[in-house]
Amino acid sequence: MELVNIIYRYINRFINSDELIELLVNIDQTKFSKKEQKEIQKLLKEVKQITENVPIEIDQIEIKRKASLNHILEFLEKIKTNEQISKRRKEFFEKEYNRLIKEKDIVRDSGPRYEKLYDLLVNNPIHINYCKKMNDLELLEFIAQYFHAPVVPNIDQETFDDLVTAGIKEDKREALWRLAFNYCGREKDFTRIENYFIEKRDDYYLTELIHAVQEDLDMEKLTEKAIATKDQVFIMNCWNRVKDTGIFSEQEINILKEKVRKTITESNH
Repeated sequence: MELVNIIYRYINRFINSDELIELLVNIDQTKFSKKEQKEIQKLLKEVKQITENVPIEIDQIEIKRKASLNHILEFLEKIKTNEQISKRRKEFFEKEYNRLIKEKDIVRDSGPRYEKLYDLLVNNPIHINYCKKMNDLELLEFIAQYFHAPVVPNIDQETFDDLVTAGIKEDKREALWRLAFNYCGREKDFTRIENYFIEKRDDYYLTELIHAVQEDLDMEKLTEKAIATKDQVFIMNCWNRVKDTGIFSEQEINILKEKVRKTITESNH
């Protein structure tokens, strides 16, 4: 999986060609067969040739990558200043935020060099072979390594649902939330993820899902499902997490507030 991870990091422009070469040079050869080792050495040689001969030119993908980074940084800024999250989670988000701030200013490959290396890497036979060997849980955790990666595996809804099933079976709530975040705006149905968080009465991950992929959710149906649980603690925890976040308009807040009040009143009778 080490080679797959290296290639994934490059095609998402998390690293540049210099870092790519360094990682390929230092890859743990003992994890590969003799035949695979020769293929990796061949790959390294071809990567060096492209790096030496093909220029970098700023392209639209690089412009969009930086815009995407800004979007993620804004999202993390809101989370890391949220006083309702645990100290451990806050430290994690602060670390991720600081990492992305540094990454934003690093010069990444783009234009002809990126295109050449992209084609070379994704079509490498070892890379393809190891990608095919991943089961649903492994693929879920592989994707969940990063927040909202620009280039994610091209999967259909059925495969997406298989990953969700694997995550639910192992109760991988963090991975499920990250899976949704990675496929935000990519025409995926997140209903099973939201249903699972509601079923588990997990106000934290449900509201974080809303924060991350609100535009991909049917907020009216989601709200109705949460209220339909008639679980006062769960409903109030969700309410307290979202009421001051700007997710809902003032009118929507008033409607939601009335629904919450009505449900709690009915539950007490």
